[in-house]
Amino acid sequence: MAGIERWNPVARPRQAAIAGVYTTKQGKLPDRTSFSLQLEAIKGACDDAGIPVEEVDGIIPLSMSDHLPGTTATQFWAAQLGERPLGLMETGGASGALAKAALAIENGMCEVVVLFYGKAGSLVGPRGTAAADKAPRVPDWSFYQSGAYMTTWYALWAQRYMHEFGATHADLAEVAVFTRYHATLNPNSIMGRKGEITVEDVLNSRPICEPLNLLDCSLDNDGGYAIVMTSAERARSAKSKPVWVLGGAESTYTDFYTTINDPWFPEEGKAVRRAANRAFDISGIGRDEIDVAGLYDCFTITTIRDLEEMGFCKLGEGAEYVKEGHCRLGGSMPTNTDGGLLSNSHAGDPAGMHTIEVVRQLRGECGERQVPNAKIGVSLQQGWAVHGMAGVLVMAAD
Repeated sequence: MAGIERWNPVARPRQAAIAGVYTTKQGKLPDRTSFSLQLEAIKGACDDAGIPVEEVDGIIPLSMSDHLPGTTATQFWAAQLGERPLGLMETGGASGALAKAALAIENGMCEVVVLFYGKAGSLVGPRGTAAADKAPRVPDWSFYQSGAYMTTWYALWAQRYMHEFGATHADLAEVAVFTRYHATLNPNSIMGRKGEITVEDVLNSRPICEPLNLLDCSLDNDGGYAIVMTSAERARSAKSKPVWVLGGAESTYTDFYTTINDPWFPEEGKAVRRAANRAFDISGIGRDEIDVAGLYDCFTITTIRDLEEMGFCKLGEGAEYVKEGHCRLGGSMPTNTDGGLLSNSHAGDPAGMHTIEVVRQLRGECGERQVPNAKIGVSLQQGWAVHGMAGVLVMAAD
């Protein structure tokens, strides 16, 4: 590993650090409101950092406001967090909100930033409908025009990937198997208590959208989480071990939300590859230095493509990379060690859940699922279907 001076807070006093993280209870929470989960998460992350909520001077929802249940009005949060002025930055759940927060801190715009999300309550009525019956016109999005939405797009992606590169549904199922194993070691995961699963279990689970079955799909549950980011100078006196932000980047790519003619596997890569390249370049970290990763895994195919576009293996080699055991605890780069979105929790727009698990790994707080001597990690937030939007954060601990 190269010199630790790359994240030396003495050399970079305004370098950003993650000082606190928190997750609420995850699952079906009929007695909770979205706002109460958000507030619990914010206060919990501040307590984890040992920073009073009254000292928060920046707040960023890890979702677009129209996707965030409950209110996001600045005055409501100001009232709850000590009446201090707050800057409410509008960012998408898969965009570079974490990188933006780090830049705001490094440039002196804020001292303590909280990034958060929380949602409770299931939607009433059919899920994934394209548009209201009385919509005045068809928007310029291809999924409205063709009637497809998330599961359909990822199923098409998986089908095409299997055709192009010779992968099988059993190969995809390996992702669900290793993430469920990790979930069994996480006492707070939703699916861990159900025990491990096999490839055959995935293949025999209920069909959802060919080739994806139920166990190829992530969860849909209630819950909240928050991350506190501050300057290195402030982080040195925080209650919890700081995790230094080495580099972050975001990217967007024209995908199936805007054009059905978009290529599935463009040579130049999509948003994930571009964001990853930038984040690794900024950090000065090589892919082979990563000890632990948190990769967005809304479906099994997503993890395979994440590994390829993040640069951990070549295009078409992601399935084999998983089968070789690299992502499993004990492998060369344990991935989604909490069980991921597939088996831990998927509460709405979970852009920060993978980052929180990486932070906990770098702090050495993960118990049975702890990666030994984890010092450098990376998290990926991905959205807008098939790698249309991405944010990547590279982190390290002393």
